[in-house]
Amino acid sequence: MKIDYPKNLPPVPFVLGPTAVGKTMTAIELARKLKGEIISIDSRQVFRGMTIGTAKPTMKQIADIPHHLIDILNPNEQISAGGYRELALKSVKEILNRGNLPIFVGGSGMYVKAMIYGIFNDSITDNKVRDKIQRELKEKGAATLYNRLVDIDPEVALKIHVNNVKRITRALEIYEITGKPPSQHYKKQQIEEPFPNKIFILNRDRKLLYNRINERVDEMIGEGLIDEVRQLLKNGSRVDLETLKTLGYQEIVPYLDDKCSKEEMIENLKQNTRRYAKRQLTWFRHQLNACWIEIEKDFSAKQIADHIMEIL
Repeated sequence: MKIDYPKNLPPVPFVLGPTAVGKTMTAIELARKLKGEIISIDSRQVFRGMTIGTAKPTMKQIADIPHHLIDILNPNEQISAGGYRELALKSVKEILNRGNLPIFVGGSGMYVKAMIYGIFNDSITDNKVRDKIQRELKEKGAATLYNRLVDIDPEVALKIHVNNVKRITRALEIYEITGKPPSQHYKKQQIEEPFPNKIFILNRDRKLLYNRINERVDEMIGEGLIDEVRQLLKNGSRVDLETLKTLGYQEIVPYLDDKCSKEEMIENLKQNTRRYAKRQLTWFRHQLNACWIEIEKDFSAKQIADHIMEIL
């Protein structure tokens, strides 16, 4: 689907980068300058009740600049990259109709690729198939499912880590629904971009980024992340809530189960977040054609936004 894009607007900016790099404040400054509205491109900010652990913008920030695709699903609901794309394209059209500029902000690489490059036509979900695969996962373990994927589609399996359960099960789901290896579908992806765009990836010196991550984790704990996870557990089964198996939540559960100390939990969360940021950067480098912006230590969000505007 190609959107009728106004000629008087700059290309739609995608402000991406690893966790804690400073995307949110940069995007807000950019939106102020460009009469923009922000579309979250984050696979977890779509869920209600997951506020602190996903670093959602504050109520004040949302009141200042309109934000979209945040808090639209319950934690026990599911959304695919294709489903996200449909909702995002709708938001883009509505924002353009108001004469404003859509600005995508986040760090979910697969959503970015789906948004820009499209998805294969058979990108559908079947809850019965998904439930069947999840049962097999619980009974036989991730290694068995991974080995099955190797047999079905070695090309895709080579790109997925054996412990990446979410991508393994999704690949098997695609195969069982369509009868074709996922790699065949990916090769048929749409390549016409739906609207003019420019991808910006924010980055910082590794040591500085890791310090920011450590500080953010401490802030999240202070803001009530433990209680947030406790409430999610109270509202739904820990077995069924896939959202609890993600960064920032899966580390808290063992602490609530008295399987580790608070100090151990916090250190695990910091370490896992640093590793996640490193994986994000590696993925961005290999998967996206982007303009990289190296942020100096004392750069403000306003300065970064000004730099992005110059490039746009």
